[in-house]
Amino acid sequence: MSGLIDRLPHRAPFRFVTEVVSTDPASFEAMWRVDGTEDFLRGHFPGDAVVPGVLITEALAQAAGLHLLVRGDDGPHGGMLVQSEMRFRKPVRPPADITLLVKEDVSLGALHRFEVRALVGDGRVAEGTLVLAIVRGEADPADAVTS
Repeated sequence: MSGLIDRLPHRAPFRFVTEVVSTDPASFEAMWRVDGTEDFLRGHFPGDAVVPGVLITEALAQAAGLHLLVRGDDGPHGGMLVQSEMRFRKPVRPPADITLLVKEDVSLGALHRFEVRALVGDGRVAEGTLVLAIVRGEADPADAVTS
């Protein structure tokens, strides 16, 4: 399923999904392997590296976008994160395999809301909701939201 990951518009160093674990019409599971050598960890925080929560949110959004791709529900520019409401339960320190769980809650036109969770081992590290917009034509999120 690595070909699926290549369909994301993101490229290194901003592609965080490293493996697709399972695809299901109702849910999607992926993995982000953080080995501790990532450049963003040098300053967050020196001597006590912590994976930034905003990057965990982005990884979950990328997994949600992959879920839309699997379903064939994507535009020329894919999905764009337009809203997030996240709760972070505990810090993630490398090395870590972060499991990304995505379940679509509701969709309305170009907007898709997902319930998301990030786990390390059996422990929840983050959870919340994300809204992605499918961007068609020009990549202007305002067009996707108002269409």
